Amino acid sequence: MARPAKVWYRSDIGWWMITLGGEKTRLVQGPNDDHHRHLAEEKYIELRKLRRTAPEAVGSRTADVIEAFLHHSRVHFAADTHRLNKYYCQLFAEACGEVLARELKPYHIDRWIDPKVEAEEWGETTVYNARKAAGRVFSWAAERKLLPENPIDGMKNPKPRPRQRAITDVEFWKMHENAGGPLKDLLLALYLTGARPKEVRELTWDQVQEDRWVLIEHKTGKKSGKPRVIYLTGPLKEITGRLRGNGHTHVFLNTEGLPWTMNALRLQVWRIKRKLELPKDVCAYLCRHGFGTRAILAGVDGQTLAELMGHTSQEMISKVYVHLADQHQHLKDAVNRINGVSVPLQAVEGSTRKRAKPVNPKKPGPKPEDVPQL
Repeated sequence: MARPAKVWYRSDIGWWMITLGGEKTRLVQGPNDDHHRHLAEEKYIELRKLRRTAPEAVGSRTADVIEAFLHHSRVHFAADTHRLNKYYCQLFAEACGEVLARELKPYHIDRWIDPKVEAEEWGETTVYNARKAAGRVFSWAAERKLLPENPIDGMKNPKPRPRQRAITDVEFWKMHENAGGPLKDLLLALYLTGARPKEVRELTWDQVQEDRWVLIEHKTGKKSGKPRVIYLTGPLKEITGRLRGNGHTHVFLNTEGLPWTMNALRLQVWRIKRKLELPKDVCAYLCRHGFGTRAILAGVDGQTLAELMGHTSQEMISKVYVHLADQHQHLKDAVNRINGVSVPLQAVEGSTRKRAKPVNPKKPGPKPEDVPQL
């Protein structure tokens, strides 16, 4: 079910309000106190009940279609896919939920996404995923004949550019130094293991052994048919040892003693990045790229690195980590080893001796009558 919007107080007119589909609706008039807040919330609940419509009805709203899609998603999609569907669809419903489903336009999607981009809260990948989720909802609705057609069919959704670099040591340690205690532990775990952020966020104590994490369910589990093993170095053993008494099923907890969510981690990193004026592309996932790139620079072979990073083949190793920007010194060194001692000095000197003769500006050019006519 889509997450409801929150009531808010408009002090200039003394009304508690709700924003639905970009439209502001008055709920309760009165002072800004807890009593009137509760009254406004109850009014909003009543309003939602009155306005809820079957998704196949002519007057169904975008929120009604989203709610029906999420029921389908929970049953028919993998847990990870449903988690993403739910996250983006909740935001979609908050922004566009009150728009009639048949009248939804790509413009409404732009009105939802553009403010996030302008505020530098969303990057290319998040924008792509948001548009993809909206498109998935209405493609499903049209396929199930809840709507006569997909109202946003043809909406452009350019694929994001792949992350072209790893986080630098300077960037990471700046971010680490300015992070709170729980976030420091999580960031260091990402940096030292090359694990995916989701793998660290959702790590539970039953997956932790003395020198490794063993993940039975993971991104490539169905394809590989075996668990993902993440080996721990000394600092990570110390961290897991210190956190073992946290009294929770999960290893890494936030300041409220709860497991990290995708959005909470993203926002925390975004705030630190903005405070330190780090590059816009810095994110938690770049720590994984940093691990892979450091491994290549250290001479780790592709097959071993693929195993360490949970890839089923070496394709991603050569496709991503070897070619990350600003990390080409090992390739330069290879070129120097190939050419540095094999090119005879006289070949270089000969090329300098065979230069074209300079034109003498004092020497007269050909006369017009000597130039062949075409």
